[in-house]
Amino acid sequence: MSLPKGFAGSFDDQVSSSLDLNQLLVQSPSSTFFMRVQGDGQLSEGTCDGDIVIVDKALDAHDGDLIVAVLDGELMLKQLHVTATTRSLSSRDGGEVIEFSDGDELDVWGVITASIKQYHTFV
Repeated sequence: MSLPKGFAGSFDDQVSSSLDLNQLLVQSPSSTFFMRVQGDGQLSEGTCDGDIVIVDKALDAHDGDLIVAVLDGELMLKQLHVTATTRSLSSRDGGEVIEFSDGDELDVWGVITASIKQYHTFV
């Protein structure tokens, strides 16, 4: 099987030899960590088993942010919803909604700022 070269010449001109993912995806290096997603429970968030999410723990979580949190001992990637009267976590597809109150133990580890989908793994 062969693939046509197409616009290889002009494509080569567009590729930057100094592409730095840390510069592009990490705003605060001292407060940012990477996590590998385990399981397919976050498919509606666009992340799949094995994907890497970039999490900034210095950012304040706001309504609509995708966050990494621990609620009552369970680690989860969910979308945060905050209104004047309610606070909840949900899947972005509008599926499961978890409401919580001030009495619940919600520990926000950080705001997800990006994700990386890895198609080939290196051993």
